[in-house]
Amino acid sequence: MKNFNELSVTSSYKESNLQLVEQKACIVVGIANPRIKIRVEVLLSESPEYQTIYISSGSETGKLIEEADLIIGSGITAYEGVARRKPVIVVGDYGLGGLVTPDTFRSQYNNRFKGRINGMKDESFSLESLEKEIKKAFSLTFQELQMMSNQIITYQNI
Repeated sequence: MKNFNELSVTSSYKESNLQLVEQKACIVVGIANPRIKIRVEVLLSESPEYQTIYISSGSETGKLIEEADLIIGSGITAYEGVARRKPVIVVGDYGLGGLVTPDTFRSQYNNRFKGRINGMKDESFSLESLEKEIKKAFSLTFQELQMMSNQIITYQNI
């Protein structure tokens, strides 16, 4: 996973010229609610450090999540992101649930990754709050992501 605070570059050889290509953090957004999706689009469109991909059909979800550095979404998109050891920020019909961490995993899972725990339908949230969650997301360790993925598997088998 790319660290948000580091510039990641790769080199490529093209017609005798060595080129440096910047790799942006890939954020996959899977939000069905159009009003909430537009709010997220506004924030991410102002952030040139991210490559943003919006899920448009269920058939491509798995592939997009696998390639992502961060998932922003709700429901099955968030569930799949956690299962595939990706940082996930829950944003859904019930507002901003925030970054899924080992401390918040169980409550978000029980809430079906719908948004803020005990949130109200179509609850609003500030873009500043979402931006803070995005920055925190890149600090999760592989061990934390693996632990939450294992919990998903355990809950499936109960």
